[in-house]
Amino acid sequence: MHEDTDSIRGGSEEQTDFSGLHDAIQAFTHIDPPDRWVEILAATVLALATIASSWSAYQATRWGGEQANAYAQAGADRAESVRASDLADANLTVDVEYFAIWLDEAGQGGDTQVLALLERAFRPEFKLAFDAWLATDPLDNQDGPATPFEMEEYVVAAEQQAEELRSEAEAAGAVAVDANQTGDSYVLTTVLFASVLFFAGISTKFGGRWVRIALVILGFLAFSAGTVLLLTFPVA
Repeated sequence: MHEDTDSIRGGSEEQTDFSGLHDAIQAFTHIDPPDRWVEILAATVLALATIASSWSAYQATRWGGEQANAYAQAGADRAESVRASDLADANLTVDVEYFAIWLDEAGQGGDTQVLALLERAFRPEFKLAFDAWLATDPLDNQDGPATPFEMEEYVVAAEQQAEELRSEAEAAGAVAVDANQTGDSYVLTTVLFASVLFFAGISTKFGGRWVRIALVILGFLAFSAGTVLLLTFPVA
C-alpha cells in the first residue's frame, strides 16, 4: 500500500517537473505583440536583402564577363587594325615605286610598250587614280594635281579598313569601361545589402525593444536605398 502511494507521489512529482519545464520554455519563447512585429519585420528585411545581395553579386559577375569580352574584342580589333595599316603602307610603297619608275621612263621618252607594261603592273586602286590623273593633262596643266596620289580617286582600301578597325576597337574599349563601371556599381549594392543583413540580423541579439526597432529601421532604410540604386542599373 505504501509502495503504491509512493509510486503515485513520484509520478505526480515527475508531472510537476515536466510542467515546470514546459512553463519555462513558454516563458523563454514568449514575445509580446509589439516585439513580434519587430521580429517579423526583421525576418522580412533579412529575406529580401539576401535575395537582393545574391542578385547584385550575380550581376557583378556577369558584367565582369561583359568587360572581359569587350576588352578581348578591342584587343583583336587593334591587332587587325595594325595588320591592315601595315598592308596599306606596303601598298602605298608599291604604288610610289612603280609610279617613280613610270615617271622616270616617261621623262626619258621611253618606249610606249614599256610604259604600257608598267601601267599593267599598277595595282587596281592606283590604276584608277592614275588614269584620272592622266585625264587632267598633267604635262600641260600646271594647276592640276602633280601626282596621282593627290587625286580623290586614289584610295587605299587597307587604310580605310585599318581606320574602321581602330574605331571598332575604341568602341569596344568604351563598352568595356562602361561594363566595369556597372560591375563596380553592383558590387557597391552588394556591400550595401550586406550592411542590411548586419543591422537586421544583430537586432535580434539586443533585449531593448527600441534598440531592436532602431536597428531594423536602419536596415530597412539601407535596403530601400540599395533597391533604388539597383533599379537604375542595366541588367546583363
